[in-house]
Formats: sequence, structure tokens, C-alpha cells
Amino acid sequence: MEDTQFNNTIVIVGAGGFGREMESWISQSSLAQDYNVIGYLDDNKESLDGFKTDLKILDSISLESLTKAKNVIIAISNKDVKKSIFDLQERTKQFNIISFFHSTTSLGKYSDIGLGCVVTPNAIISCNCKIGKAVFINSGSQVGHDVQIGDYTSIMANVDLGGGAIIGDNVFIGTGAVILPGVKVCSNVKIGAGAVVLRNIKKEGTYFGNPAKKIF
Repeated sequence: MEDTQFNNTIVIVGAGGFGREMESWISQSSLAQDYNVIGYLDDNKESLDGFKTDLKILDSISLESLTKAKNVIIAISNKDVKKSIFDLQERTKQFNIISFFHSTTSLGKYSDIGLGCVVTPNAIISCNCKIGKAVFINSGSQVGHDVQIGDYTSIMANVDLGGGAIIGDNVFIGTGAVILPGVKVCSNVKIGAGAVVLRNIKKEGTYFGNPAKKIF
């Protein structure tokens, strides 16, 4: 990967479906007025095989490739990889991690959203929320007032987080899941698609069903 020597370029970390969606969203957003997406970083050189795209995989994910990229948007859900990239950025300060909010996102007043978050079409974030770094909120999801979300958490499409809910670090919430108002979910929990969480989750593990119960 050649050093671009420009600050108005973006490289997307992750060339899977999320990464390709990310490129499409950026091309239709105000970011496209200031930045040019030049390609992907991905350890799997075959990630783009069979898909139409104008971009290519420039390199694998490393400090050298991230530094040459200058500005990156993280489009992967693997919390360990996301954390390793943030650790590199915080330690070296040699590249920038950019956040992305789709133009159809509704963002309430007085919410605090961390570095490197990605919020996709038609998501709603209400007022006075506190969201950590590298959080992914997918299309159609609703984050109620006063919700807290920890670092590296991924929220899939059409999730409903009730007002005052508290979500820990490294949590995965599957499509269509519902977390009732005021419920607390500890770190390192996976909540399955369509699950309804009625009570606090205090132990790490995987939860499914209505009401959600620990299965692993």
C-alpha cells in the first residue's frame, strides 16, 4: 500500500458486507464532500471476491497500513480487532479514527457519543445518552433517553433500548431484540435476535427468548 500523503482520504477497515455498506453510505453522505474513500484494509484478501465494487483491498490490518491510511473508519464487528486498532491509535497517535452518522440518523440533545462510532440509516438516539467508543448501531434501532452503552458494543437492526437502560462493554444485541427501560446488561453478553430482556443481566453469556434466558 502506497503512502497517500493526503489527509482527505479514508480507508475502510473491513471489506466484508459491513465495509461495502459503509462505502455506499459514505458516497451518499456529506463526508464525500471532504473525503475520498480509496480502499479497504482486510486480513482476508478474498473478502471482495464475487462482489461488484470500485475499490480494492489495499493491505492487511497493521500499524504500518493504518498509519499510511491516515484516516480510517472501522467497519467490522469483531470486538477484539476493534479494540486492538483503538489501542494502536491511542498508543501511537499515527492515524485518525473517524465516526460516521448517516444523514437519516436522529440524534437528541445532550448525548455524548465516543470516537469511532458508526450509526446507520434511520437509527434514533434520544437525549442525554452516553455511548462509548467503537459502538455500531444498525438501521432502524432506537436508543431511548438516558441510555448508556459501553465500548465496542454492536447493536443490530431494529433493536429497541428502553429509556435508562445500561449496556456494558463488548455486548452484541441481535436484530429485533428489546431491552426494557432501566434494565442493566453487564459486559461481554450476547443477546439473540428477537430476545426480550425484562430483567438485569448480571452474568456473561448468551441469552435468547422472550423473556430472555441464559443458554450458554
